[in-house]
Amino acid sequence: MKVSIVKTNGEHLIEIDGRLYPPLSFKSFRPNPRNISEFYQAGVRLYSVLSSGIISGLGVPYSRFGESWVGDGEYDFTPVDRQLDMFVENAPEAYFAPMFQLDTRGWYIKEHGVPNSFTHLSQIAGDEDYRRAAADYLRAVVKHCEEKYGDRIYGYFLLGGTTTEWFSDLDYEELHPIKEAAYRRYTGDADANLPTRDRLERRGSNFLEPSERDVYDARRFHAELISDLILYFAHELKMTVNYQKLVGLYFGYLFELGTPRLHNAGHLDYERVFLSPDIDMISSPSSYAYRSQTDPSGFMVTQKTLWAHDKLYFLEFDHRTHTTPDRLDEPILNEFGNQIYDSRHFPGSESKCKNDDESINLMYRDFLYCQSQGAALWWFDMFDGWFRSERMMAAVKHMLSLEERLRGCDKSSVAEVAIFAEGESMYHVRKSSRLASTVLCGLRRLLASTGVPYDVYSISDVALPAVREYKLYIFVNQYDLSDDVKRYIDENCRVAGKKILWLYAPDYMKRGGCSVERICDITKMRAVESECTHGDIIYNGRSFALPTGGPYLSIDDSAARPLAYWQDGKVAAAEKQRDNIKNIYYCGMLPPRELLCQIFAENEIYSYSDRPDVYVYVNRAFIGVYNATESDAESESNVIIKVGRDGVYHDLIGGGEFVSVDGHLSLPRRKLRAYMLVTDD
Repeated sequence: MKVSIVKTNGEHLIEIDGRLYPPLSFKSFRPNPRNISEFYQAGVRLYSVLSSGIISGLGVPYSRFGESWVGDGEYDFTPVDRQLDMFVENAPEAYFAPMFQLDTRGWYIKEHGVPNSFTHLSQIAGDEDYRRAAADYLRAVVKHCEEKYGDRIYGYFLLGGTTTEWFSDLDYEELHPIKEAAYRRYTGDADANLPTRDRLERRGSNFLEPSERDVYDARRFHAELISDLILYFAHELKMTVNYQKLVGLYFGYLFELGTPRLHNAGHLDYERVFLSPDIDMISSPSSYAYRSQTDPSGFMVTQKTLWAHDKLYFLEFDHRTHTTPDRLDEPILNEFGNQIYDSRHFPGSESKCKNDDESINLMYRDFLYCQSQGAALWWFDMFDGWFRSERMMAAVKHMLSLEERLRGCDKSSVAEVAIFAEGESMYHVRKSSRLASTVLCGLRRLLASTGVPYDVYSISDVALPAVREYKLYIFVNQYDLSDDVKRYIDENCRVAGKKILWLYAPDYMKRGGCSVERICDITKMRAVESECTHGDIIYNGRSFALPTGGPYLSIDDSAARPLAYWQDGKVAAAEKQRDNIKNIYYCGMLPPRELLCQIFAENEIYSYSDRPDVYVYVNRAFIGVYNATESDAESESNVIIKVGRDGVYHDLIGGGEFVSVDGHLSLPRRKLRAYMLVTDD
């Protein structure tokens, strides 16, 4: 059986023995004949199957089927078989992706006297005995699955660390004898010591000082150690299946975690994982920052990196629907399986959707976002019953039919804006800094509010010839640029007709210290640095609170056109022309929406909506619209979007035909907030 990812018409499909399957899938911690059958009858043909004996952060087992790694070199695959047999019986023509947890079990912790990898991953990630033992288990369980169910398995997911997402944030980057021994091997220095937690969490300006090089080195090691562990397991798995099946995991939550968690979790070395030939699929939940009816959808990762390298990104839809239980009525256990108490409040249920309408709105919103970006999606029926309503299951069935209807259409990107972000420069950023929360986490809402389609890449992707197709490049957090990256920027972005927007402190940091001269060189503007007491940006007379946390960077260049000011009157954002063909913009922090919209308009970047609360998810096949305005009253005025050409637009989600006039399309407000608009052409 041969499985591969195929890119066709701008989207990725999974090819299994020559047949193509849309990457729309199902996952549950509590699978059972009922929910498996419900999704199968709706048309779902791909399923994730989690097998684990680990106790989750909620105090209940991830799986009720029991443990399969029961001792050193001892395995009991009966729980694996019982679960897979249930899936095969209730989804007879489906394919499965078993998910195996590679964490230390309670018995392993007791017998070997090592940290718990579920809570303190970095402290054991470098332990060779643990690596070998977990890899032995992985090979054994995968060989068993291939021998017994191989013709029904399309891939495998590697799970580990806190919440199975390869987080190590509960150890706060702290040292441990096992970790320190690994650090000495990493540095080649038998006397090297990791800094203490107090030193790692020292407060100050945004960036580390030259005297804190040990913190920089330790932070890089912390992230690379976790990536090394992931890639070790991924390679062992790929070798076991002879590169015939897909391998995936949760990882790379650059836009979600903020600081200090982004540093603690150990996801900063994500690019090496994403680009590995042993990795085919990456997953993350839909952004937790965007869960209400009036929010846009948001990815946690640099999704276009995965798309560009023919890898799947699975958005996990785990929103608290209206059928989500308020309490988790299962025995609560500790890590060794001992019962503590019986029931607890289920996190997030206090803000769950109120009814079918609200649940379905979020389902269609995330579906539109994934379809517009060529991303995959699975519905996570976390503890059973998340989708237990006729209307929600009808929506799942309808979404599958919409994917099939548009499969032959060109779904390639129409974005004119490319965003470049990265993890590597964040090694220079202090844990107390708000940069990750402001510039990375906040970027998604800012972009969504402009009505402009955009694609999000990692900085290494600037080398791809495909990036030459965009009009405007936004470099978000490039605080330390390599010579190679600078060369690719010159070759692919600094060309006739292209525009660049630099944010905050590009190329400001090196291991030897900071340099405002490097900012001047990369932005082609004279930037200056001074102390900052208040970081508000003044644009068109309005104040926008965007604190930098220091250093405070402004523009002092008579050849540059000021666009916005700091509160003290210094220039915070400006534009400069080079050779009459190259427009360069520089903003000393994330720009307010109005300023970003001005930059887009000046460069003829097409916007589909003037309203900050009407979100568009667009590709060449359809225009997706999500009405996030506060009111859904049908008596109020319609929602207006802009379209490239006039014609009749059909809504594939809620039905109806709408005729555009003078490039504008009027959509009625309704309880169903999502529209998927296509023309007859």
